[in-house]
Amino acid sequence: MKTWIVALLGILALGGLLFGLGGCGFLFPKQEPVHFYMPALSPDGKKLVYLDQGDESYEIFLMDIDTGEEKQLTRNKFNEMYLSWSPDGKKIAFMAAQEKNNLDIFVLDVETGEIFRLTTDKANDVNPNWSASGRIVFNSDRGDEWAVYAINPDGTGLERLTPPRPKKEG
Repeated sequence: MKTWIVALLGILALGGLLFGLGGCGFLFPKQEPVHFYMPALSPDGKKLVYLDQGDESYEIFLMDIDTGEEKQLTRNKFNEMYLSWSPDGKKIAFMAAQEKNNLDIFVLDVETGEIFRLTTDKANDVNPNWSASGRIVFNSDRGDEWAVYAINPDGTGLERLTPPRPKKEG
């Protein structure tokens, strides 16, 4: 009985969160688009990257803070999410799903627009965060267990950072 109640409360909490984001085009495509979504300020504080509505999906945009000049950095058919600047301000890590139900981590070169896919595992790789050391830290459900991983921006050196948790029985 307790499990059922906990599950119901979890569903209600998630529903409240989703409805609280009612304008979010990721969750409710028929709603008005969200502008300047998931912003990330460059390390020097002079540029802002964010998601905004492109022709077919949410795309990454760059804005110069001083001039207000905007530039669209990506043009594709899938939504990018969770933007994180490299320490030198030259690249942006993000997550996206090029294949249905498979989120991976990508790196975008701000100057050239070149996109490099860091992860290709069938697991979901999400929430990239570029660390001061230059490595990208992210969550993944590899091995059917969520954990924190780190990877170099060239796709090498994948390392699990967190220990496994005991499985709850019952």
